Amino acid sequence: MRKKQHSTLMQVEFVCPKCGKKLAWALPTSEINCPACGTWVTDRNRRIENTLYLPLDSDQMVLFC
Repeated sequence: MRKKQHSTLMQVEFVCPKCGKKLAWALPTSEINCPACGTWVTDRNRRIENTLYLPLDSDQMVLFC
């Protein structure tokens, strides 16, 4: 099976499908573990609350240490 490739790398919002916790904005190929319920969230099983995509170099992204 072939994966879709974007001309530019875009991030999507990962939301846990089990508990609904908003986890992170990341590349669609990422896997994120939900700290609230322990579910592994991928692009296939993430809850889609919106269809926004953000470029990697977006000034709208704020990271907290």
